[in-house]
Amino acid sequence: MKSHKSLSIAKLQTTSVLIFQDALDLFNIYTCYIRPFIAESFKPEHSAVWTETTSFIKEDKKWFQVNNFELFHLIKSPSIDFNALRQEVHVKYILKDDFSLNLCFHELIELIALHNKKLDIKLIYRQLKTILDKQMNQQLFDKNIFAVTKFCELIKINEQTYHKRRPTGVS
Repeated sequence: MKSHKSLSIAKLQTTSVLIFQDALDLFNIYTCYIRPFIAESFKPEHSAVWTETTSFIKEDKKWFQVNNFELFHLIKSPSIDFNALRQEVHVKYILKDDFSLNLCFHELIELIALHNKKLDIKLIYRQLKTILDKQMNQQLFDKNIFAVTKFCELIKINEQTYHKRRPTGVS
């Protein structure tokens, strides 16, 4: 069922788009602990929103978005710029059985690595550690736990930097 096409933001706004349940916790981390702290520096026109292929699972006339965190916010925004509505994004339809946590997890990690100085990385690590169960850790890292050393490696900082980091006011 994998097929690729381009759709406008306007078209996606008129479609019933939800977050795929297996990716929901990662979208929540982005929405609560990352997006508020990068919003000022976020420029949609220079974003991966337009270049990254967004995967959807179609089921019961609903579209379940799998990745591309910021695109979801653009789709749901009531105050989107008219030019943005006409922008096309690349979409791919996948089967539910083809879903892989790797896609959205690594997208989230890339955002954390890119903006880590603006974020409360300790809080984000605790959130990730809470949601990643043994099976997810096996799928992502071939390990049973998500250690802070692995998190630091993924976001390209050393562990000493992680431990010295002060909270950024996120609660």
